[in-house]
Amino acid sequence: MRSLCLSLLLMPATLAAQSGGPLVALPHGFSVDPATLVPGLTAGKMLFSNSGFDSYQPPAPPPGFVTPDFATFLGGAAVDVDGLSIGYDWVVSDLLGVASVDPNRWAAITASVSPATTGEPGSLIAAEAGAPGGVAADTIAYVIPGSALPPAIVGVPFRAQDAIELNPAFGATAGNIDAHDIYIGLLYLENPQLAALLPPPTVYFSVSDATKTSIPMAWTSTPALRSGATVFSTTWLPGSMAWTLPVVAYTPTDFGVSSAEDIDAIAIDLASGFALFSTSILLPPPSGPRDPLLFHVLGSGTNSIYRLPGGTPISSELGLGLGSDDIDGICALDPGSAASPSPINLPLMLGTPQQALPLGTQNQLSASAWRVFDRVSNQEFATTWMTGWPPPGNPQVSLAISAASLGSPFGPYVILDVFTRPNPTNNFEGHPEKTELQIPPSISLSGQELFFVWGALSPNSFDTSLPVGLIL
Repeated sequence: MRSLCLSLLLMPATLAAQSGGPLVALPHGFSVDPATLVPGLTAGKMLFSNSGFDSYQPPAPPPGFVTPDFATFLGGAAVDVDGLSIGYDWVVSDLLGVASVDPNRWAAITASVSPATTGEPGSLIAAEAGAPGGVAADTIAYVIPGSALPPAIVGVPFRAQDAIELNPAFGATAGNIDAHDIYIGLLYLENPQLAALLPPPTVYFSVSDATKTSIPMAWTSTPALRSGATVFSTTWLPGSMAWTLPVVAYTPTDFGVSSAEDIDAIAIDLASGFALFSTSILLPPPSGPRDPLLFHVLGSGTNSIYRLPGGTPISSELGLGLGSDDIDGICALDPGSAASPSPINLPLMLGTPQQALPLGTQNQLSASAWRVFDRVSNQEFATTWMTGWPPPGNPQVSLAISAASLGSPFGPYVILDVFTRPNPTNNFEGHPEKTELQIPPSISLSGQELFFVWGALSPNSFDTSLPVGLIL
């Protein structure tokens, strides 16, 4: 850890089998299905991950820090959380489910898939489904076409986080993440100082069809609403440090599905009144099979396929087919703009990729940037992660170099760290490396932008990442 001084004058396509893309090493809160064996995990519990590559069980928020306790929002009910959102998703779409990114903006989705998902032949998901640990505990990221980002990372599925990178138990047991929300991790685990500026959170969730009979009568006594297609909600009460009793937020009819179905992924955008969701129960024609990714105007009673302007389903872009392929966790994000800012100040916590530096490099290194509040030191840090190797892209003796620039993605950049690779203690694919800079309180929330870039040097080649900028 090092200080970022005010006087600082800072001198910039993922390969298969490694994590990458602009959301590499993302944090989140998530649930796993009952068949996924995690030491110490009991029914009805949530897990949490830091941004990064961790070879240990994702930690829960430390005791004594005054933040919502997302591990307890079920109140001890022995149900399996099947869909999860805290309402801060930003779904880019028109009223018909056609993805539409505003000019000079970018948007993305993250998704997890079910254990039965095989993916279309030749797709990233198909490759991961056949790899050790499978695909069901991976997180896939996809930048929506029309986004104002370098073309090489737009409209391309990336593995943002592998099962083993999240928790080694997932690799040993072919675990399944069956619900996830990046905002729980990004806000409440990584940046509680920013979360404190927001209203108390509300959790929207569904439960699995297999555990619907365990839905407490206090949540609903209506038989048709004791369903895997009902979305419940509960709100954190800071005064009592507890959650309200879950209530029905949306009925199956609200989403245009039947109570016999199972909504197993949800991303709710309260600001726009939109949602993305998926169902897991195969219906016979003409009702099914449903597309793995559906769009919904909240309360409309209808749904449609979430698709690109040309009509292509975004599920197809991810490499999913109909039938057994199923999204079982979904999040949507858009950092916004000055004219239409993110309601949670997302650009303060998530870096935005920039156009390539004019160096003639291939930019096959991936880089991301995250803001992290350290609860022990009570300090903020700008962190950056990279994965990848210089051409030809295979593990080789090389150096990884991180550099930063304050104010401009074109530099000047100052070298921060140099890493010798391969390091025998670094066993993750793509050999991820991390650099962090302390953000002095004097410039925190100043609006200044810090840019990171990574380079990788071998005896025969050199490559760089795209620069990535984080608003301080």
